[in-house]
Amino acid sequence: MGKVSKIIIVVVISLALVSFFLGIYITVDEKIPDNAVVVVTLEDKLYHSIHFDYICIAHKTARTMLLSEAKQKGFKLDPHCQDLGYFRGNRLFLYQYILSKLGIQYNSRWDKNGNWLW
Repeated sequence: MGKVSKIIIVVVISLALVSFFLGIYITVDEKIPDNAVVVVTLEDKLYHSIHFDYICIAHKTARTMLLSEAKQKGFKLDPHCQDLGYFRGNRLFLYQYILSKLGIQYNSRWDKNGNWLW
């Protein structure tokens, strides 16, 4: 084995190790998909998780719709649901995020159809 091939092997292994550790160090927050079903209240124009607290919709007209539709119609995120972390997804390592984009399933709060997985 020549000197050049040994250098190439060391460089490739070094890059693989650096990429691995960067993949663990860098994290990506999972975002709620636009096709997730949310509960909207018409009186205050807020949208809530489908696992809402009763106080959020008490004495209000509530309907379900897709998140993209709710945002398009001007509904805003309920601060109470936001404080409880209902719309916060899992934190993924960079390599998990890349693998998820390639189609490999991971532990998520929502499935690909927008259903809530609790």
